[in-house]
Amino acid sequence: MATKPRKSHLVRQDVERFRSGTDARSWAEYRQAQYKRALIGIQPDLFGAPVVEVFRPSPKMTAPETGTPEYEVEMFHGLPPEKQALRLAADPQTPFARTTRGSLTEAEKAALIVSAANWLRVGQPVRIAGAPLTLDGDAGRRVGHTGVVWRLCRPAFADHAYVNLDLIGAERSEKVVFVELCDVEPIEAAAFRAARPR
Repeated sequence: MATKPRKSHLVRQDVERFRSGTDARSWAEYRQAQYKRALIGIQPDLFGAPVVEVFRPSPKMTAPETGTPEYEVEMFHGLPPEKQALRLAADPQTPFARTTRGSLTEAEKAALIVSAANWLRVGQPVRIAGAPLTLDGDAGRRVGHTGVVWRLCRPAFADHAYVNLDLIGAERSEKVVFVELCDVEPIEAAAFRAARPR
């Protein structure tokens, strides 16, 4: 039984049209590298139809190492009804969960930004090492994923960055996520290339 060629969102990038050293050039180079890595071959059509590009599928994501977060989480629905009633009486806008992970102070943010200055740049390979508590749990599922720094933030959010996650499994569209720098760790570029499936 013949298999249909796999379609991909990856397209060739015209890297040369962007000025060297710009973010747009870095993004185009990254997308072009992804395209080349995924491309298996090009199949021309004998009767003039468009050529068919055949791509290898994205690698499966290995389950991230399970670890205990360094903060505690108290779920509202896990409390007995009496405590729930007391919480709601005290604060009608009671959150669905409380966590001991506090926000960073201004001094801690400044120290974090200074410590990341030697590696934080567009195109830097990174791994998501932690995540805050979120309503849908989406941030927690990203722990262990790798990607590259896609965009740096303005001074108001200098302790955050945008990370373009590597595609896994059947994913077809780019996933650019907004993460705190304290949840991201840099990966050496050589180790990053060696660890990525071909």
